[in-house]
Amino acid sequence: MKTLHIISTIILAIIFAVAGCKLDDTVSADQETPPHQSAYQLFINEFMASNDACCTDENGEYDDWIELYNGSEDTVSLAGFYLSDDKSDPKKFQIPLTADLRILPHGFVVLWADGQPEQGVTHLDFKLSSGGEDIVLTEPDGYTVVDEYTFEAQETDVSMGRVPDGGTDWQRFTTPTPGAPNVQGETSVPPTIKTIQVLPDTINAGDVVTIRAQIVDEDGDLAQVSLTYGAADSLNTTVNMTAENDSLFSSHLGPFADGTRVFFYIVASDDADHSTRSDTLSFEVGYVPPALYINEFLASNDSSNADENGEYDDWIEIYNAESRPINIGGMYISDDKGDLTAWQIPTSDSAATTIPAGGFLLLWADKQPEQGVLHVNIKLSSGGEDIVLTAPNGTTVIDSLTFGEQTTDVSMGRLPDGSDNWVSFTNPTPGASNHQ
Repeated sequence: MKTLHIISTIILAIIFAVAGCKLDDTVSADQETPPHQSAYQLFINEFMASNDACCTDENGEYDDWIELYNGSEDTVSLAGFYLSDDKSDPKKFQIPLTADLRILPHGFVVLWADGQPEQGVTHLDFKLSSGGEDIVLTEPDGYTVVDEYTFEAQETDVSMGRVPDGGTDWQRFTTPTPGAPNVQGETSVPPTIKTIQVLPDTINAGDVVTIRAQIVDEDGDLAQVSLTYGAADSLNTTVNMTAENDSLFSSHLGPFADGTRVFFYIVASDDADHSTRSDTLSFEVGYVPPALYINEFLASNDSSNADENGEYDDWIEIYNAESRPINIGGMYISDDKGDLTAWQIPTSDSAATTIPAGGFLLLWADKQPEQGVLHVNIKLSSGGEDIVLTAPNGTTVIDSLTFGEQTTDVSMGRLPDGSDNWVSFTNPTPGASNHQ
């Protein structure tokens, strides 16, 4: 028996030596397994995460979309492949194994990220967040990543794509090309107006008002940033904004009398005669925002609770801590602190958008505003992003938070309601007081 034990030990030593290990090596569960290299030449080639008026699916709906490109000489069946908007959950949606969906050699397939897989095999069970997230394509084995891309905040009706098709260079396309070869983008692009801030947060009579704007100019040929302001029906005063640094510009206005509401917009132009104009925003002297709180949210809803259409969508709960009803119609909700006016809650149904004193209201972040005034045109990313509630002036942030990666069917909320203490709820409480 002793001889057998010695022989076994020698054999194990030889095996470990060949494998490059020592007998006392410990393989930890925390060590990363080297990723497989996919043999498929499939690429996430172009996508649009904020589609208001660009292009429609076969049902006439302006949905998010992802274009795949086949860089090989072989036709590839997509049946069984996985798509996801979260690298930590690559098997979020599987194209049905029975799907007759193929990409021809050097061809394209457009997949609609609309959360409506019942509409056909090219419709996915998730939507893209315009605030930025992941796109992942995985082989039918559920493990081997074919291609992946992580994007930042996107512009409405502007796509991002590879140039050339399947290449490594990503460009923005003001004229998207879903289902067709990507054409070389503009050599010069307009400036982008990012965060606009009005200071101080509460403006009183006699205060000088500072308006700041972050301007991003990829070409480096920014020529001028101007601010036009005035009353609602007479925005007729224009001043040049002063550069505080390469990307931050500011103007000082006022002082103004109590109750004065000033409207304004910003224009950024470059040497190539491109210009970008912001939304028309405003501030009001003496305005005090109501005590409203983003009180609870669910960013990955598989089976927790459904909306009135039976759909398991992301949601955001607003809590009214005031002793009076508050109508949130006209306020803005966003998933990006750099874009406070991403979506304005409609003013057409005050009965639906009014929160009773001490009450709660649920907004469905499903990018399906056609389903009603409480369905907003943003989607939450389970990988983490922002939620911002902004006053009707488009500049006064009423409440905001930034959250990290979320767990499916587990919400996060304030405990107690309206407090600064955030906890996870394995039993979410949408539309009701938070409790554990």
